[in-house]
Order: sequence, then structure tokens, then C-alpha cells
Amino acid sequence: DQELSRQMEAKFLQLQKECEKLKFASGSLQKDSQQKQRAIEMLFESLEKLQKEKADEQDMLAAMELKADKAALSSKVDCSQFDENMEQLDERMEDLQNQISDQKQHWDTVLQQFSDAMEEKV
Repeated sequence: DQELSRQMEAKFLQLQKECEKLKFASGSLQKDSQQKQRAIEMLFESLEKLQKEKADEQDMLAAMELKADKAALSSKVDCSQFDENMEQLDERMEDLQNQISDQKQHWDTVLQQFSDAMEEKV
């Protein structure tokens, strides 16, 4: 019986040691699991932040379409240049109106002279 009791006690001590090893391994695995869980949570937070901050692809494409390219921009007229050209056009139109008015007066004078000459001859 004593021999059996010693064997049982040795087995019990061996089981206790193995149980402590398993407990230690379990603790290590649990710590690793917690660290990995925190890392995963941080990754999810980073992913959510990126999704909030990222530019929508369609918005970017629309903005790029609206953006003037250099070739199109060079063909467009500057506002100050447009105003300057309109002022020049106004001046030319006034000159033309003055010339037409002078021409009309000249024609009226010539027509009056022609009419007077016709009356004298009649």
C-alpha cells in the first residue's frame, strides 16, 4: 500500500506540475490573445478613420473633370482683357457712328445742293 501511495503521490505531483505548466501556457496564450485583440481593435479604428477621411472616388473624378486643364485655360479670355476689348469695341462703334453721322450730313448737304440746282434749272 505504501508503494502504491508513493506512486499515486508522485503521479499527483507530476499532474500538479503539468497543471501549473498548462496554467502558465494558458496565461501566456491569454496575454497573446489580448494583445492581438488590442492590435485588431487598433486596426479597425485606423480603418474607420481612413474610411471617414478618404476622398470618395466619384467626387475626385468629378473634381478632376471640373478642373481646367492648361490647354483649355490658355484659350479662355481673362476678364480684364475682355473688359479692355469691350472698351475698344465701344470706341470703334462711337467712331463709326460719328462717321455715319458726318456722312449723312454730307449726303443731306449734297442732296440739298442737287435739289437746289434742279430747281434753278427748272
